[in-house]
Amino acid sequence: MVTDSRWKVVIDMKKKKRSGGIEALRRRYGYAFVSHWIVGLILFFFIPLFYSIAYAFSEMVVSGGDGTADVILKFVGLSNFVDPKSGILTANPDYVDQLAGSVGAMFYSLPMIVALSLILAVLLNQKYHGRGIMRVIFFLPVIIESSVIVRLLSSGSINAPIFNMSTEGSGVFDYATILSNLNLPPELSQYFTFFLSNAVTLTWSCGIQIVLFLAGLQGIPESLYEVSKIEGANKWEEFWMITVPMLRHVLSLVIVYTMISMFTSANNKIMSNSIELMRVTDYGQASAMLWFYFIIVLAIIGIVLFFYNKFCIKKWE
Repeated sequence: MVTDSRWKVVIDMKKKKRSGGIEALRRRYGYAFVSHWIVGLILFFFIPLFYSIAYAFSEMVVSGGDGTADVILKFVGLSNFVDPKSGILTANPDYVDQLAGSVGAMFYSLPMIVALSLILAVLLNQKYHGRGIMRVIFFLPVIIESSVIVRLLSSGSINAPIFNMSTEGSGVFDYATILSNLNLPPELSQYFTFFLSNAVTLTWSCGIQIVLFLAGLQGIPESLYEVSKIEGANKWEEFWMITVPMLRHVLSLVIVYTMISMFTSANNKIMSNSIELMRVTDYGQASAMLWFYFIIVLAIIGIVLFFYNKFCIKKWE
């Protein structure tokens, strides 16, 4: 009996060593697979991030000639931010106006994008013929926007009025002319023109959000809707009592994604002006503009998520 127990202990120890060796081998394989990603993260993210912080508090001087150039960083502290002659907050009134415009546009567009995306996702989640085609149509802007087509259109190489949704009458939909034929008051006509032109732009920006909401809608159990029908609830009550609360985590993801997408859009004046400054090697001003903008954006996202968790998540859970 003693011998058998000893043999069992030896066999168990061998099994543990064998399993430990397999786990260690799996860990090494895992590190090998992600090693290139770690190297890329260090080289192309952390090092540029460190340099951007250094540029924000420095003045870059380029010296040299004959095909060679030396870059010297001179620490200037907060001069790029608050210097009376060159600070972005004191000597560049356009930056403050652009910052206020970006924040104001976000608070105006965020509710519309989230609401429109949720409504379209609910409609696309219904069972009807051609549902797949409709989903592809609403996701096409995401594919087109990330392709070379938009670059050609934005550069002026191709003159396609279908992509021009302005209110000046040069686009396919001349809202001002159409609404003027309805004999509406001028103030009301201007309001509808502005709303319709922005509605097209906002619809163009809803592709990813619709996909996220569709994934969340398909994860809601059908039994909840069956119980609500037995209880006599209508569609409006089902939407606010079942659909929206069950999408609370997806909704927070959509809010964060939409805010980041809007703040980093290529149409954002702060982003475009910073890129122009980098092209003329003014990295100090450009980095200062972007880092101050990043702090404001981070604070706004934190405030929005705080109030969303306090007034929505806790209420729905």
